[in-house]
Amino acid sequence: MLPPPVYDIRKSYEENYQHGPFFTGVIPKPIQTGRKIDFLGHTVSSRVGIPAGPLLNSRWISFYAKMGFDILTYKTVRSHFHPSYPNPNCMYVPFHKSFDLEDLRHPLIGTMSYNPSSLSDITITNSFGMPSQLPEIWMEDVGKAIDSLSDGQILVLSLVGTQRDDRDLVQDFVYTANLGKETGARILEVNFSCPNVKGKEGQLYQNPDASGEVLKKIRAAIGTAVRLVMKIGFIDHPEQIDRLVQATSPYLDAISAINTVTGKIINPEGQPALPGPGREKSGLCGGGIKPLSIKTIEALKASVDRIAPDLRVIGVGGFNAVEDYPDFREAGADFVMSATGAMWDPFLAYHVKQRNFAQDNVTSDAIV
Repeated sequence: MLPPPVYDIRKSYEENYQHGPFFTGVIPKPIQTGRKIDFLGHTVSSRVGIPAGPLLNSRWISFYAKMGFDILTYKTVRSHFHPSYPNPNCMYVPFHKSFDLEDLRHPLIGTMSYNPSSLSDITITNSFGMPSQLPEIWMEDVGKAIDSLSDGQILVLSLVGTQRDDRDLVQDFVYTANLGKETGARILEVNFSCPNVKGKEGQLYQNPDASGEVLKKIRAAIGTAVRLVMKIGFIDHPEQIDRLVQATSPYLDAISAINTVTGKIINPEGQPALPGPGREKSGLCGGGIKPLSIKTIEALKASVDRIAPDLRVIGVGGFNAVEDYPDFREAGADFVMSATGAMWDPFLAYHVKQRNFAQDNVTSDAIV
């Protein structure tokens, strides 16, 4: 039986924010890789990171940095306070094979009573609604998170825009990006993919022209010194990826793929598993979505190589265990991030460095 996750899925988001991470082990001595790898103009010690999701605040950033993750993404922030959906926010989806698109057309069982036997068995649904603290809270905390990092580590600040009474969606994206720049974060991730929100911000990546327009205005506002990443979700058609890369690449330094995929989650009695209106469908992440992630990354890498070869590709979605890491690299990911895997195995980056780093060949983005 695996140990419980350091993000306690039985506790509320607020409890995890205030009191987590819940870890009782021993933090390992750092592995000195001796590597200097360029990540969007910043030197990192490895290609292993954590995407927006589990890193709720500076305490979480500091913990996972000590565990050996070198690219750490601060959970998506907004221009205003936005509460989390009520607990439960995460549930196991005990589906004993990887998902394909046909599987996602049918309801899936969500439950709290499941004991996975291996990291690869862990697939979950998560439904938070992209909560955010007030800017005066998260801006100060991002500074603390940056200060907690060691040499060879970098913070990425994830952000999203919201339709407001005094700002439309695009204006709020720009406003929030400017707040992010003020924190001292040198890399901003614009989150265009979240299936758990009710507004247009959650699936913006599916509209290439709108995505390009938002990024163009953000780039004009923040300048070129701050690097910019776009987070996208699953895309099934290569031609749609081409259109997205064509529309957005002039303003970007990297694309991160994929965020969770959407499924209809029910309990064993056939009722919606997550309480509250609008939560019948929620995001799926973990081992079950790996093939969909790999498919998108392969098509994205091919598109980037043709259209915008200077862009970097960040692979996310289904990197649960050490053995998954090479698959993402072979698919074309320059960097690989784990959310679900890192929640259940905070030693994941340490183990990747132990077992895979020697085989991870130096490429043109390494600093010798």
